[in-house]
Order: sequence, then structure tokens, then C-alpha cells
Amino acid sequence: MDEPHWSLDDQALVAAVIAERPGAWNAFFARFERLIISCVRKTLVRHGFPPREEDIEDLVSATALNLVRDGYYKLRAFDASRGYRLSSWVGMVATHTAFDMLRQRPAEVAPREGDKGPAQEVVAEGVDPSERVLRAEQTRLLQEAIAKLSPTEQLFVRYCFEDELEPEHIAQLMQISVNTVYSRKNRMREKLRRVIESMEPREEARGRPRNNRQE
Repeated sequence: MDEPHWSLDDQALVAAVIAERPGAWNAFFARFERLIISCVRKTLVRHGFPPREEDIEDLVSATALNLVRDGYYKLRAFDASRGYRLSSWVGMVATHTAFDMLRQRPAEVAPREGDKGPAQEVVAEGVDPSERVLRAEQTRLLQEAIAKLSPTEQLFVRYCFEDELEPEHIAQLMQISVNTVYSRKNRMREKLRRVIESMEPREEARGRPRNNRQE
């Protein structure tokens, strides 16, 4: 009889999936399917895309693929001993998968009235074209800065600034105190500002002619 996996803790369940034990993946997916659906739906709505059922189904499948591809690379990166919760880790993968899809087709669906995602800000009526370009550049720099953070920091940024979860909810998800959430939020803003500032000179240098040697 196959070893039961439904009651395994996070680390043991991940180990069972990676070892490809019979029934382990089914137990894993059954445990987190609703979470994955919730994360991709929330990401679509957040960025002004109607959460169509076909898109959600595609993104749930894409998330599952991202979890198992390359020899379970993303699951192998999960380490419960570092304070991660498996639900938070899977939620981050699902959210990133949805966001990657949105970046690949930013113009397919027009933002709906009332949405406050980046897409609406860029195409908002009455915004000067130069201002739109500036906003788009700022968004790109911010995304690159976030990509330089550790997985835990990226997850915190997503919970705090994109999903706009309450501090108590973030504290529960990340197993930290509410006071830590507030202090980390301020530190994260400052860290992202420094990262962006360190990137800006290199961005400006790209457009400069390389004729300094002739001076």
C-alpha cells in the first residue's frame, strides 16, 4: 500500500514529491490547488485583467509546471528550517507565474474603470505622453530592483505592496511579529530606493556615446 501523504508536514511532503513517491504529487496539488487559484485570480484582478476561467485554468497548470520543471528546482529551493511556510512559497510561485503572463501580453485587455493596477496608470486619460514614459521607466526599474532581492524579500514586497495584505495577515503568513512587518516595510522601501539609485547611472550610461577616450 502506498505511503499516505495527506498528513505529512511541509518538508516531508516536498521530499515525497521530489522523490516521486506514488500519490505524493496528488496530495500536494490537492492541498494547494485552492491557494493557487486564489493567487492567480487576485493577480489578474489587481492588474486590471478580467479573471476569465480559461486564463485561471491555464495559469494553474502553468504554476504546476513551474513547480515540477527542471527536476523540481523550485520545490528543492523550499527550506522549512529557514522559517518559510510551504503555502507562502507556493503562493509566491503562483503569483509570479500570473505576473509573468501579464508582462507577456500587456495590451490584450483594456483596464476596467476603477482598477488601480500599473496598466491603468500608464494609459490613464489626461496623462502627458512624457509622463507615461517616465512612469513606465520607473516601473521597469522597480521590477528590476525587486528581482535583485532574496526570495523571502520578494515575497514580503508582494504581500505588502502589491497584494496590500493587512500587517497581521503578513505576520501570520511569514511567521513574524506585526512589529517586524512595520519595521521591515520601512527598511524594504529604503533598500529598494538604494538599489534603484545604484542602477540609474548605468541606465543613463547606455545612451551616452563612447568617445571619452578622445578627450
